[in-house]
Amino acid sequence: MKRKSIGIIVCSVLLITAIGVYIAVGNLETNPLNGGGDVSTSGVETDSTRNISQSENPFYEKVKTPLSETLIQQYIHAMSHQKIKAEEKWSFFEITDERIEFLLSQLEVNNYKHEQTYKQILTKWKQGDFSEAVSDHNAIWRIQDGNIGIATDLLSPKEEKAYIESRKKESR
Repeated sequence: MKRKSIGIIVCSVLLITAIGVYIAVGNLETNPLNGGGDVSTSGVETDSTRNISQSENPFYEKVKTPLSETLIQQYIHAMSHQKIKAEEKWSFFEITDERIEFLLSQLEVNNYKHEQTYKQILTKWKQGDFSEAVSDHNAIWRIQDGNIGIATDLLSPKEEKAYIESRKKESR
């Protein structure tokens, strides 16, 4: 009888401990700028100043990896807005080396229907070549069946700087 009681107590303690650890880990702060949370965004001014590990999402969103095809498209599309003129732009993520590397690494671990398109765009951007950002944006826009906000031209460096500074936060 005593063995059974001790066994029940030990199992209960282990179960309660496991639940406590699960809750504690789930509440860990994933984004120090906004206190964690399911989907988070950060201010533009901090993106280039943070060091990102290879496995951490440099878009500061809590999402599963490997990324879905839709999410890859949304990230590339939102980053392209930094470089292009369009009637409407609803999303924005600043282009950073860490983000480009992260997306390229996702192409290595998953298969995507439009993988070649993503790889061509990201490889050019990694090399600092944004001369085709209009067609890059529009390629992703078409894949997403866009109907408003086609890119029409590149922003000048001055326009790009003003656009980045006008964005209060990043989102897809």
